[in-house]
Amino acid sequence: MMHDGKSFRRRCVTSSAIRGAIAFGLACVSACSMASGRSGLMSSGASASPAVLATIPIGGYGGDVAVSADGVRAYVPLRTGKVVAIDTASRQVVATIATNGQPYAMALTPDGARAYATDMTAQYVLALDTANNRVIQSIPLGIIARPILTPAVAVSRDGTRAYVTEATVNDDRLLVIDTATNTIVGSQNLPIHPAGVAVSPDGRQVYVAGCKLACIDGTFLVVDAASTTVVSQTPLPATPDGVVLAPDGSRAYMPNGADATVGVIDLATKTVTRIAVDAQPIGIAVDPRGSFVYVASFAMASVSVIDTRSAAVVRKIAVNQGPRAIAVSPDGRFGYVTHSSPTCSVIDLGRVAGGS
Repeated sequence: MMHDGKSFRRRCVTSSAIRGAIAFGLACVSACSMASGRSGLMSSGASASPAVLATIPIGGYGGDVAVSADGVRAYVPLRTGKVVAIDTASRQVVATIATNGQPYAMALTPDGARAYATDMTAQYVLALDTANNRVIQSIPLGIIARPILTPAVAVSRDGTRAYVTEATVNDDRLLVIDTATNTIVGSQNLPIHPAGVAVSPDGRQVYVAGCKLACIDGTFLVVDAASTTVVSQTPLPATPDGVVLAPDGSRAYMPNGADATVGVIDLATKTVTRIAVDAQPIGIAVDPRGSFVYVASFAMASVSVIDTRSAAVVRKIAVNQGPRAIAVSPDGRFGYVTHSSPTCSVIDLGRVAGGS
């Protein structure tokens, strides 16, 4: 999700290039001009809310963040070859898991027993035992090639499959991991550079958001999970930096870093709309009820709160510098945000949703 296009023609003019620079600390924050008042975009004025409850030192620069299903732990992979576990009650780091390479994207199984972290070098996926805080397996991806977008990962709701995207100079692929054996059981070449992956609630479809060629525009793929074949492609008006689903699986939400919008696709009709947010949105999460979407904007150090009923921004939360990723607790009360600083912020989402 974090590197520029396959031929490296995109520099600081597309969202994926921005994310690549962010991931490796090569600041490309000011190079993209953000248009406002575009035709067909929905927006709403919103004021900042003092909802940041804590800023937790995590000992390194975090990438993704994932919260366990019971809400007890938040996990943050660090570029220094570690994954830290945060106790959400004390808001302190309580465990550090040593890994190889540079773990970045992360997803948990529904029971919280396993975590899967992709490596920024696109060489392997780590399977983590969260009870004992250790790596139980490094799953090789079968190639050694320079990645052009950071690999993404998603776990099916029944916990039996993990889906990993690769975008390298050699290949664009969707890989399927059997979580019982931690082996790759499926592989599908993709017609796009994948930037994000999500799984339908029933596990029958896998959704991949990304871009083609020089990544001027985006493409949304629907993949049949059983056969791993691409069954549909939907053009997108902007280049996505990831994808998350509404809890009921009716919509997909994609941050478009280059044009300061969130793309929304109705998965029944494949209708695409956009919602204007702050500049360089790269992190996104949906609350468990599907009422709000939270969008972390790197350039503006803010989190935009989108009301899914009105499809408009109803709040903006000022956070620490360079927010990268956001995750929501299972009860919807708290948000966890990683930054370009070695910290993780905790946000009171109950206050935000309640309008205080």
